[in-house]
Amino acid sequence: MFDIGANLTSNHFSDDLDSVIGESLEAGVKKICITSSNLQDVRNAKKITEKYENLYYSVGFHPHNAKDFKVEFLKDMSVHLNDPKAICLGEMGLDFNRNFSSKEEQILCFESQLSLAKSISKPLFLHQRDAHEEFLSVLDNHKFNQKLIVHCFTGNLSELEDYLKRDFYIGITGWVCDLKRGEELRECINHIPQDKLLIETDSPYLSPRKKIRRNEPKFLIDVAEKVASLRQEEKESIINSSYENSLDFFNLRR
Repeated sequence: MFDIGANLTSNHFSDDLDSVIGESLEAGVKKICITSSNLQDVRNAKKITEKYENLYYSVGFHPHNAKDFKVEFLKDMSVHLNDPKAICLGEMGLDFNRNFSSKEEQILCFESQLSLAKSISKPLFLHQRDAHEEFLSVLDNHKFNQKLIVHCFTGNLSELEDYLKRDFYIGITGWVCDLKRGEELRECINHIPQDKLLIETDSPYLSPRKKIRRNEPKFLIDVAEKVASLRQEEKESIINSSYENSLDFFNLRR
């Protein structure tokens, strides 16, 4: 399995990160991409990946942190993206659900990173919550040669169709296991083409296990099992196809 998005720089893992990673490997998670939400995350993620051959990281500024973003940060981000372990640009996008940063700050931060995207070939790792129309409006003003994924997709069928029309990949998390919040997402699962479906934990958030609050990459199997059940496929089929899709998305074929 390939956990395409895990926030391993979170202080939730400050006391036992090595064991968390070790248990994930034992559980069959062969590769992990550590999600970055600001430049300090990027630096911390880089240090973690230097210890583990099978770990990679993203370079990006999350919309929650857009208020702290400065255009001059793009230079440092560009340097980090030269690292072979830095396999995508993101997490970036728009989040109007909680508005930790203003809409104007978020759009500026997003647009700035998209301008950087034009000078690289690495894929884009995108975030959208309660901002679908504005999100697409910003993206449609740009042209990209690289692959894009809507990470942690939690939308409805109409939103999914908008993304698939644009040939986006779709990232599915433990949200699909949430009986209350995940209803619309479960209705979408059968509409995602096999070659566009990736799985992730978004650890330490969105645990697929009700009684365990902190999510970990080792719980990625729960996401795979739920997706397989909804699609009436064998678990191994989802595990294998999502892993192969992840290698393709991140350009990790050797």
